[in-house]
Amino acid sequence: MSYQKEQPQTNTPSGLNVGNVLPSFVEQVPASSLYVSISELIMEKVFFHPGFSAEEWELDPVETEAIQALLGEQTPDEFFVSTLVESITSSITPEHSSICVELNDATSYEMSALLGGKVEADEINPQLGLRGVSRFSSESYQACFALECEVIKTLRSQGHDVAIVVPCVRALSDAAKIIDRLAERGLPRGLNGLKVLFACDTPSAVLLSERLLHYFDGLVLKLESLTQLTLGVDLQHDELAHLYDPQNEAVLALVKQGILACQNVNKPASILVDNVSELPLLTELLQDESHVTVFPVSE
Repeated sequence: MSYQKEQPQTNTPSGLNVGNVLPSFVEQVPASSLYVSISELIMEKVFFHPGFSAEEWELDPVETEAIQALLGEQTPDEFFVSTLVESITSSITPEHSSICVELNDATSYEMSALLGGKVEADEINPQLGLRGVSRFSSESYQACFALECEVIKTLRSQGHDVAIVVPCVRALSDAAKIIDRLAERGLPRGLNGLKVLFACDTPSAVLLSERLLHYFDGLVLKLESLTQLTLGVDLQHDELAHLYDPQNEAVLALVKQGILACQNVNKPASILVDNVSELPLLTELLQDESHVTVFPVSE
C-alpha cells in the first residue's frame, strides 16, 4: 500500500496507547513515548557500515568517494555518533516522557548492503544468524557496539532519560551477558536510573519472559520478527510470504504471554507492529491493555 503522510494515522484503531517511532512511515502524533531504531537510522542516515574502518578491508574507489563525501572533516566514528544523536534529539518533544533506543537489530544481509558492507560475513540464513546479543558479544562487532553505546551515553549526558532495548535475546545466558557488556561500556543497568529492556524477536524470549524480567526492566514484542520465527517463515523468501500471518493463533498466544509476564511483575510492555489497522484480532487483544504501548511502524 502507498504511504500518505498527509493522512496521519487516520486508520489506527482508537483505544490503543500509541507511541511514536523513529524513523517511521507513520506521520507522528503527540505521544508520551518514543521508540528509536538504531538499525533503521543507520540505513537512512549513516549509509555506511560502522565497522568498515576497524577492519582491514580495502574499499573500492566508488565506496571510498561516497563515504568521504558523507564524512567531510569528521572521522567515521564521529560522524556515526553525531548523526545518530542529532537525529534522535531532533525528534524528542516535551511530551516524550519515555524514550527507548533499540540497539542495532539488522541482519548481516541488511548490513552488507551498506557502503563498506563487505566486512559482514556471509550467512546462509541471516534471519537465524548473528543477531542481537550474539552480534554484540562477537569480537568482530566490538567496535560497532562501542559506537552504539557512545550514542546512548551522549544522549543521557545531554539530560535525556533514555532506556536501552536489547534485540534478539535468545536465552537466559544472553541476559547476563548483555548486562555485563553494557556495564563494561559505561552503561550499568540502574546507574542514574538507566533502564534496560529486552526485545522478543524469538518465541524463546517470550517463553522465558518471566525469568528474563529478573534481569530487565520490561519487554518489547517485535511482531514481525516474532511471527517469522514462530511460523518458520522468512519474508525474504517470496514463495513463503503468503504463510506470514501476525494473527496466527500461535503468535497471538505468545503476545498474550509476554503481556501477562509484564503484568505479573508490574513492568512495561510494548509492541512494534506493521499496519495495526489491518489486524483486528490483535487490536481486540490489545484494546483493554492500557499499560501496553503500541508502536505502529507503518500504515
